[in-house]
Amino acid sequence: MKRFPVFIIVLLSSFIKVFPCGFEPYGEQLRYSLFLPEYFDYQDFENFYYNADLFGFYTEYENQYESNVYDWYQFTHNKVAIEDINQCLNHLKYSDIHEQSSNLFLQYLYKNKHLEVIEYLKMAKKCEDFNSFEVEDPWEKDVHLKLKYDAFIKELTQKLEHEKIGWLKRKYAFLTIRTAFYNENPKLIKELFNTYFTKSNKDYLYYWALYFSCFEKPNNELDLAKIMAFSKEKRNATYYHFHESFHLNQTLSKTKNSSDKALLYAFASVQRLAPNLDYLIKIYENSHQLRILDFLLFREINKIEDWVFTPYYTNYSPSTTASKIWWNDDINNRLSTDLLRERSEKDRRYAQKLLDFVSSVDNTKIKDVPLWKAAEIQLLFITRNYKTCLTKIRDFEKIYSKEKAIAIVEKIKALCLISDQEKGKAIIKDQVKPIILKYINEPQFMFSIGRELEYLDNLSDGIALIAYQNTNMKNYYYLYEYYDGLSVKNVIWRGNRSQKSGNLVYFYDYFDYLDFVYSADELQKMVTKLNKPIEDDFDKIIYSTLIMDKKYLTDLLGTKFIRENRLYDALKIFESLENQYWEDNYNPWERDRFGDSYNFEQNPFYDIKYTKSFIPHEEKYFVTKLSVIKHLIKYIEIANNPKSENRDYYYFLVANCYYNMSQYGNSWMMRRFQSTSNYEDESRDSYIDEEEYRNGTLAQHFYHLAYLHAKTKPFKALCLRMEEYVTDPERKYKKLKKIFPEYYDDLSSCENLELYFKNRR
Repeated sequence: MKRFPVFIIVLLSSFIKVFPCGFEPYGEQLRYSLFLPEYFDYQDFENFYYNADLFGFYTEYENQYESNVYDWYQFTHNKVAIEDINQCLNHLKYSDIHEQSSNLFLQYLYKNKHLEVIEYLKMAKKCEDFNSFEVEDPWEKDVHLKLKYDAFIKELTQKLEHEKIGWLKRKYAFLTIRTAFYNENPKLIKELFNTYFTKSNKDYLYYWALYFSCFEKPNNELDLAKIMAFSKEKRNATYYHFHESFHLNQTLSKTKNSSDKALLYAFASVQRLAPNLDYLIKIYENSHQLRILDFLLFREINKIEDWVFTPYYTNYSPSTTASKIWWNDDINNRLSTDLLRERSEKDRRYAQKLLDFVSSVDNTKIKDVPLWKAAEIQLLFITRNYKTCLTKIRDFEKIYSKEKAIAIVEKIKALCLISDQEKGKAIIKDQVKPIILKYINEPQFMFSIGRELEYLDNLSDGIALIAYQNTNMKNYYYLYEYYDGLSVKNVIWRGNRSQKSGNLVYFYDYFDYLDFVYSADELQKMVTKLNKPIEDDFDKIIYSTLIMDKKYLTDLLGTKFIRENRLYDALKIFESLENQYWEDNYNPWERDRFGDSYNFEQNPFYDIKYTKSFIPHEEKYFVTKLSVIKHLIKYIEIANNPKSENRDYYYFLVANCYYNMSQYGNSWMMRRFQSTSNYEDESRDSYIDEEEYRNGTLAQHFYHLAYLHAKTKPFKALCLRMEEYVTDPERKYKKLKKIFPEYYDDLSSCENLELYFKNRR
């Protein structure tokens, strides 16, 4: 007989995941769910929750105890705290079991003369030394180890035979079976199981013993299915060791009992990633009252939420490889928004099929009626049957208001009331406001409400909610945070995508999202609203983040106007910000919101990055977006005026500024809030001025105008050289060499630019 570990503990790779540089979110970091396990009592099935990153089995359940602990709790007539019993059974050593012990369970046993139980506990503690894979002493020979096991098995067998109390005799029988498993004695396991457990009631000890008997038992699928359904302690190890050898169809053909068929379908369902409605129907048809059926329905709702909500709300593919099975297609990061929506709609159609089944069940024949009712409500929302959903919610609130699942139902109610509105006319209804305030610390709920409003063209309220949940999370770089004992996830999402998108940025900050996605006119509406007094108490709360960030959003609006080359609009916006804002955010020593790299180190009109200064600074001023845009407008007006004497000079300064506002310049912060690298095929889904930012087309235009208006050949050559400097990354200056060969050698480097600039007249 091979030796197997009883269970495996593995880290879930997404838990408290830190985002490294260049990280692309995946798995549980993306999975969207409102149907949270905290609202239902299926913690004993935790290993089988729908989880994108569950690579193994985690067997320690918080605030739960083994059945054995509860068994002894009942033995004391509930007179000893269960924590003390658990401490004795699972933490004390053999040497700790004595009459002077401070453990209240042991004190109870000694006080009430339960000497036979004390003797049993001592034997159980001795077993711990043998029921382990670390029992082998590397300095001992195998024969010595075998002798030690044989001697202990004999001692256990004698205790079993001499024990007179029936229930304690069964406990000894289990200890012996478990030790025989580690001693590789299948014959003894079979003998003891058939003697003490086959005809007994099916309590936890029965399933514990059955688990060990399965290792040497052929055609054990039905026993495995029973353990999965009825033994919370052994179901994880059972699945781990046997799921690959489990043959559903082969066993079904030999099974006539309906309840047994249901159990077999349940075992095959617990980690099934494909749609599982067919198996749910089979389980229900064969046995209504199985608790595992209720859990599998809960799991199926989580799967549908992932398949529908994850792409719908975040523009990412569903979190697990289930999509490969369900969609029969290779998932990747280049799926367009249209294709994601199309596939999300396909999964809504599957949700409708599941809804038809859930609505058809007889509530008198199922165990967890509140779960089924809540599942029906969620499926009604997913399938956009809002009016029926709200009717079912009213019924649920009347009957199950004390259930933990009421939290899910209330959130779905808010989503229904928001979603069931005409596009362009959506508001946050009064019935929704208290629900939002109640669950305001749950990011996925807040984000989904915000997205629904955004989709209905209520951008201001939508972004306000997204911004609130976004900022309320204490650290964007961590996946999970906790509020009132509830594990909540940060939301990561992307903007809309075309089929030709590259590896686009993802968002976990609302400001970056507004920066990347929306136009100046769309943002203008939000800023205009923020500039008006907000009297409503609810609005004061949900708009608190936007109000706090109003000056930064104003800066963003002006920046967007620059991207659209609406300079006068940008000037008006920047002038609305007080001087203190510019001093706090654009001085060379410290920043308010922005990082150290977000700083004007040079004047964009007079200095070129990586080039020795060659233009005299005729006007000196504190460089900010406001001062730059003022001078840019001023210089353009002078250059465009036919009566101006130095048009070539001002065109040259304007060209310098536009070049410096590109990705290669010293003032990229005029157009961006962070310096970005160029990605192939990204311009379709990037900033509106992406081509200008990457290629400096306006700089080329104004250098050419400076060239056309230049009065001397040296300055003409310099203007042409700068025009080619922008257009040719290899700096070969072919036109310069052809038109002004006499200046080519000097202008090919940066050393003589000052001389040529002086000779501009």
